[in-house]
Amino acid sequence: MPGAARIGPRKTRRIYLAEWRDRFGLTQKQLADRLGVADMTVSRWERGTSKLTSDVRAAVAEALGIDPSDLERHPDQPSADALLRGQPPEVWEQAIKIIKAIRQP
Repeated sequence: MPGAARIGPRKTRRIYLAEWRDRFGLTQKQLADRLGVADMTVSRWERGTSKLTSDVRAAVAEALGIDPSDLERHPDQPSADALLRGQPPEVWEQAIKIIKAIRQP
């Protein structure tokens, strides 16, 4: 098919584990202790030499008190979901109205 986009392997997303760990003032050892793993394992996750499965990602997020999807963004760049998490419905509705207004051509 001419002009069709070629589908290849998915690019792995960067995980900001070290940045989140630092945000909460934890050492690799402290995070490892919370997770029941060796501190070398946390080091490997942070360097990207060992992959985080979805189960491990969920456990790490729980240990840090964040949502697993938060690990895919730098803690200094919160998503709209992260900013609105825990807010009452009227705040969500107001935020959606503002976002829609901004997106209008």
